[in-house]
Parts: sequence; structure tokens; C-alpha cells
Amino acid sequence: MDELENRLRGITLAEPPLGFDPDEVAGKAAKKARNRRGVVATGVATLAVIAAVVVFVEPGGGTSAVSPAASPAQAAPKDDLQHLKDVVPKVITGATDIEVRNFVGFGDLKTSEVRYTDAEGRPRGVNLTIAGPVSTKDGYPRENRCDPTKRADAIGSDRKPTRCVELPQPDGNFVVISETAPKSVDDMDGDIILGQGFTTGRVVTRDAIAYRPAGGIVGVTDLGTLDDATRGVPSLSDQQLLALILDPAFVPR
Repeated sequence: MDELENRLRGITLAEPPLGFDPDEVAGKAAKKARNRRGVVATGVATLAVIAAVVVFVEPGGGTSAVSPAASPAQAAPKDDLQHLKDVVPKVITGATDIEVRNFVGFGDLKTSEVRYTDAEGRPRGVNLTIAGPVSTKDGYPRENRCDPTKRADAIGSDRKPTRCVELPQPDGNFVVISETAPKSVDDMDGDIILGQGFTTGRVVTRDAIAYRPAGGIVGVTDLGTLDDATRGVPSLSDQQLLALILDPAFVPR
């Protein structure tokens, strides 16, 4: 456009004059060109906005707005409750009437209770707990976790400590799986060990805790059966417990 403007300004007119000023014509031409470039720029900006939110109509459905996928840094964290609802049927196979209750807790600790019916028609319960570094230090110390003298209700019906194993994982998680006998005399099938505060009896709970490398824990307590009949032993296998506590979607905060 600058070249055209210079050429117009450089025209030498023959007499008689044509009735217009070359400078004025050149100025108007330049202004129109600038206005045209502004319109084009505005159109490009408008297209960019339109591209950011595309509205389309699905066959047989209404309109849906599709936004560009958020970058990993902007993506919202996975909802723990919804994820738990998604994974429980996959981990506890054969379970029916599954009920995943809202997380409750305080500070950096929260627990959700899961209830379901097993293949025999008996109600069972599982608690999943996610605890950050503060609650882990106060309530879930890793040191001496399997020391029977520091574990309440850790004596089985054979008068030996109930099962407690440490399972370090290749990814840095440190897992402890432990079992407990009942506190209540009504539930136990063994004897009270005087002077120790422990009872002997069948296993009634199984706990699995994953100490995460970045701090905090994810733990599962298999509560066994919940009905009024003779309490049944926990039924989740080590593999099922590991699947829940090592799920990367559960992140202590």
C-alpha cells in the first residue's frame, strides 16, 4: 500500500486538471487499506474466540459445548469419592448393594465407609482412609508397626501374634498388612490374657496401609461381616487390599 500511495502522489497531470487532488486520493486510499486490515484482524480474533468454544449438535440430542482440553497443570484433581465408587465394584468382585458413603474427617484425614453384600448374602464393611503427613505422624506411625507388644488385640486364638507383614514396594510405597482379634468378650472365641490387655480369638479385622513416598498414607480396614450373626472374618485378599491402597488416584494431601 505504501508503494501505491507514493505512485499516486508522484503523478504529473496534463492540463486541463481532472478535478481531484492526488494527495487527497492517496490519503483516502491509505485510510481504506488500513481500515480493511483492521477488519481482517478483527475477523481473525473472532475466529480464535469461536475456535476456543465449539458448539455442535449431536444426532438426536441437544447442543453441547466442547472446550479445549486443559493442560496437565490446569486439570482438576480426581474426585476421591467418585473414584472410590468406580473402583469398588472392580476390586470387590461379586459384591452387590454397594454403598459408598461420603468422606468424613478433619484436618488432613478423611475416611469413607463402604458397605456391600457378599455372595452369601451377608452385609460387609470396608473403610478407606486417606491421611496427610500430620495425621499420619499422630495416628499411623510406621515404626514398630508389627511389634505385637504395641498392637492392641494382636493375639490370636492360638495365643500367637496375629498376622502382620511388611511389604516394601518397588515404587517406594511401604505396605503393612495386619490382622486383629476382637476386643469384646462377646465376640471372642479364646481367653483373656491377664495383665496384657489382649484377648485371643479369631481374626475380625484386616488392615492394609500404604505409606506413600511423598508422605501420608492410604489405608483400608476390612471390617468383616456387619450383621447380628456370628461375626465373619474379613474376606478381602491381599491383592484386593493392595489394589485399593496403591491406587495412584488416591493422593494424601
